[in-house]
Amino acid sequence: MPLLLAVALPLCANAQVSLAWITNSSVKLEQVIGDVDWATGSNTVSQTITRFNIEGTDISSSFICGTNRIFFFGDTIGSNVDYHAADPVAWSTTTNGEQGLLLNFYTNNDGSKVFVNPAGISMGADDTPNAAICLSNVIYVVCNTGSNPKGTNTAQKHADDYSVLVTFDQTNLTFQTNRTISVIANNGHFIINSLRQFRTNVLRFGAGRYRASDVYLASTPVSSYLSGSGTLYFTGLTNGQPTWSSVETNAVPVVQDNPTNGPPWPNDSPSVGNMSVIYSTNLSLWMMTCDGGRNSVQPTNTTGIYFSFAAQPWGPWSNPQMIFNATRDHGFGSYIHKNDHIPTGPDGPTIDPDKNDPTNTDGATYAPYLIESFTSISNSTVSIYYTMAAWNPYTVLKMRSAFAIVPQINPSTLVKTKTNFSFAWSAPTNIVYQVGCSTNLLKSWITLTNLITLTNGTFNFTDPGTNSGGFDKVKFYRLQSSP
Repeated sequence: MPLLLAVALPLCANAQVSLAWITNSSVKLEQVIGDVDWATGSNTVSQTITRFNIEGTDISSSFICGTNRIFFFGDTIGSNVDYHAADPVAWSTTTNGEQGLLLNFYTNNDGSKVFVNPAGISMGADDTPNAAICLSNVIYVVCNTGSNPKGTNTAQKHADDYSVLVTFDQTNLTFQTNRTISVIANNGHFIINSLRQFRTNVLRFGAGRYRASDVYLASTPVSSYLSGSGTLYFTGLTNGQPTWSSVETNAVPVVQDNPTNGPPWPNDSPSVGNMSVIYSTNLSLWMMTCDGGRNSVQPTNTTGIYFSFAAQPWGPWSNPQMIFNATRDHGFGSYIHKNDHIPTGPDGPTIDPDKNDPTNTDGATYAPYLIESFTSISNSTVSIYYTMAAWNPYTVLKMRSAFAIVPQINPSTLVKTKTNFSFAWSAPTNIVYQVGCSTNLLKSWITLTNLITLTNGTFNFTDPGTNSGGFDKVKFYRLQSSP
């Protein structure tokens, strides 16, 4: 009789493990900006109004430089002061995602805030710093600029966008404009970005037209990052290996925003606005969050925050899983305003309240920027932490989502003889497993092993049939992590 093995199918080729989002695990941990949590009335950790006169901000990306995590924020509003949508910078020494995030905004000697103000480019409304990286103690910032505040829709507002590489001098608190990175008018794919060093290169994951793009990949040598010399653009996989071009318009997506499995690129209708990519050394996985799903037939059900992972930065990436939807995951009416929801949720503050009435302007979920150093693993669960913008209230939230770590069984290790059945799987070394078997999937499972641990990431199991009733009938095996 055949021998059947009941295992979870992998979500991503070539990865040692797969990650499956745990239902209801995506939650708001805290409101980052403001003095009082607009939903609960509790005090915020950073007290940004009292300490820095910052009432609300837009997107917030972060990175490590030295012993600090540095945060760049988007268009900002003050309490009884007009900052003209300027973009402040903060630093933090908080190292644990479960702790309150304490921010300290950079200030000049006269007490004024440090805003991102590189010479020669506009940093007005909708022009924001969207990614940064620290290389040999030099901070490089990518700013998107060129937006048209008079545009009547997203496409018009961002039709002339382009991105610029800026450097930030932490000592003198000054910014310097360097090279142009990507231009929408030239069919650019890297207006909004996420940066991560990989060996001797800086990887740049990017989106082109705002909320109308998939996610692309470029690579630039660290040694020539300032000039951009040697930049290559990902053009696909051939026999599992990446191919590259020096021409940006030849780039193809590494991740598609295609929540309902519609027509593939280039005939899809993507809607990515912001993305963030990190690497987990413990899992040997690249992980990405992005906002998307806006262009489906029922966008209320598909708009939200998506998550994907891959063993290599060029993929293949797993099919994106929606990890946060403001309706499904109880954001609307709780800590995000929704006009037709009962209750509506908090009323503001909003940016430009004359145009965005706090009582009837719907909030939104966008710009999920991962905080890499906060990522944690507990047995068979990995938790990611990210900031997310909410629009109304106009603030940044710190979120957490959790995933089950699904071990990946190597098919070549499945061996059946007359007297034994064995297999092996890959998983993080800190996870403990047990194997059970049954002749009926719904009942009578027998635990066959003591706790299985190993130190090299490869686990092995052999059933000699002694305790499982032999091999004369159909048998199912179940691999479980132990609490």
